[in-house]
Amino acid sequence: MKNNILKYFIILISLLIIFIAYFSTVGIETDKFNDQIKKRISIINKKIDLDLKKIKLTLDPFKLKIYAKTVGTTVYFSKKPLALESFKTQVSLSSLIKNKITSSNIEITTKSILLNDLIKFIRSINNKPELFILEKIVKKGHVIIDLSLNIDENGKIENNYQIVGLIKDASINFLNNSSLKNINFNFNFQKDNYFLDEINFKAEEVNFTSKKLNITKKKNSYLFAN
Repeated sequence: MKNNILKYFIILISLLIIFIAYFSTVGIETDKFNDQIKKRISIINKKIDLDLKKIKLTLDPFKLKIYAKTVGTTVYFSKKPLALESFKTQVSLSSLIKNKITSSNIEITTKSILLNDLIKFIRSINNKPELFILEKIVKKGHVIIDLSLNIDENGKIENNYQIVGLIKDASINFLNNSSLKNINFNFNFQKDNYFLDEINFKAEEVNFTSKKLNITKKKNSYLFAN
């Protein structure tokens, strides 16, 4: 009798380990949460829409969290598209049981996109005059962005957001005919704190480099530090 109990226990543990390994690496695909994710995003702004593929549910066994992730997503604002590499949100176990996503955490990774396309997309959300000028003077360049944010109950983005990424091979032609070329840097933006590193660009045939630059917002002014 004891041997049978031990045998069944070993089989149960083995099946559990196989399930966790499969859930952590391969994941489970479903489209049940697509409409719910779209509704969560529309809380931020009703003009935002997502073209979602099938969502893959994966387990992070170390953090004991389940993530819903989709690859090859396109986000639209007023029908202007922006290609994403991936879209991920956290899912609780109770959400899986109830087939309802209540998570407010969102992680977005873009593909390598044209800098001007990103500026146009942002302008469609917030058409500030400085964005119009920026669109006119930026001539080339690519950007990749990893965005992590949380949404409160009222659909507002909380202040603990983080934007990490890089700009590569950008060029800016100013209105006075001066220009910056071969602009490359990494960035990490948080509320009132902007960190740049591995900065390099060319101005008037002179190469400029800087290991890092930290910009901190203090009330109505900015503090720069290397």
